[in-house]
Amino acid sequence: MTSSYLVFHLTGRLFGMKLQGAIEILPWRPSRPVPLSFQFVEGLLDYRGTVYPVFNLAQRVGLNRPGPIGFTADEQGQPAAGRSIILVEENKKSFGITVDGVAKMVKLEDGPAVLGKAQGIDPGFVKGCVYDDGQEIIILDFERLFNAG
Repeated sequence: MTSSYLVFHLTGRLFGMKLQGAIEILPWRPSRPVPLSFQFVEGLLDYRGTVYPVFNLAQRVGLNRPGPIGFTADEQGQPAAGRSIILVEENKKSFGITVDGVAKMVKLEDGPAVLGKAQGIDPGFVKGCVYDDGQEIIILDFERLFNAG
């Protein structure tokens, strides 16, 4: 049996989630900061009358993004071109995640996902790795990612 997946970029790698959990894809926009929250919490986003907590997915899974270097470096806080917020619903909880860009929607075979080279990521956050056109796609377990907070 096959399922539809949303594949996105994060720090130069491909990640995926089941498409049924995605509500909407938005261009990146600043969210309202939440004082005294976890470092991976970007803030709150009011979208169409619903308030979503927005999480920086790269920080949550422990991936480091290269910082600016030298005098020509971009200002901090400015989003990279193509950066997006994906609104997600998981276990009747709605939230947003920031990603570097959305790559594609693809149908992949369900079945045992191969535990691959998810280096630098807590294995408890990874359901497994699948391959599409020779590219490794790391499938994340959103239930564990944001319930352990």
